[in-house]
Amino acid sequence: MKRILILLTLVIIGVAAFVLNGKSAETITLLDARAVPSAMNDKMFMVGLRIENSGPADRLIGVSSPSAMHLSVMNPASDTAALIIPQDSAGILAMDGAHIMLMPRAGSFDEGGFIPLDLEFENAGTVSVRVRNAGASTMDHSLENGIVQTPSPGLTIAWETPPTEQGATVRLSTENFTFIRTKDDAAHTPNHGHAHVYLNGLKLGRLYEPMFELGALAAGDYTLSIALNSNDHRPYVRDGQSVSAALEFTITP
Repeated sequence: MKRILILLTLVIIGVAAFVLNGKSAETITLLDARAVPSAMNDKMFMVGLRIENSGPADRLIGVSSPSAMHLSVMNPASDTAALIIPQDSAGILAMDGAHIMLMPRAGSFDEGGFIPLDLEFENAGTVSVRVRNAGASTMDHSLENGIVQTPSPGLTIAWETPPTEQGATVRLSTENFTFIRTKDDAAHTPNHGHAHVYLNGLKLGRLYEPMFELGALAAGDYTLSIALNSNDHRPYVRDGQSVSAALEFTITP
């Protein structure tokens, strides 16, 4: 009887450890991790990947790899903003938003090869993925490669449903612009395209309609920004800036 009680105790401890340490990690899935060489430094790579979150809002807090000499998260929108993946949503580390900069160890990352990468989340803990060296990128989202159109598209955004811990809804109002869903390799059509949505600089995805549902968020300060892009993914530009709009808000505990 004593032996049975000991076995039952060990089983309970094991289940508790799984619930505490494994359950959260299962809410985060990392997909399509790829690296492309940096145009500024041939020893550096820009890493992008898709983060799918099937649980509550979670925050990316660090990255590491045994195959890297240097590794960091870069966020052109803000060096200090928290990178949050909303509840039951996805976030995308991408070249036109927050992304990872990687310097691999010499000779360890030829084109087509893989290296391991660990992402650490506040709730889900450490989640691992393999990053593929995809070679040179075929997309350029920079303002220098943007489209100046006449007449220029215009964009304003407003809350349809104000933000709370349960989420929010944003309505887009555009001028000289038509939303259209096309193939990734579609050619530019003047004043047509889609929108890119960012939360604190983290890309949340593409938008092909004038309404966006934002998932539930943890308490904190946020900036939701939306930019208009052409069918070929280049940004529309006016007066040297992207055709975009932003809303700042705070979720209180």
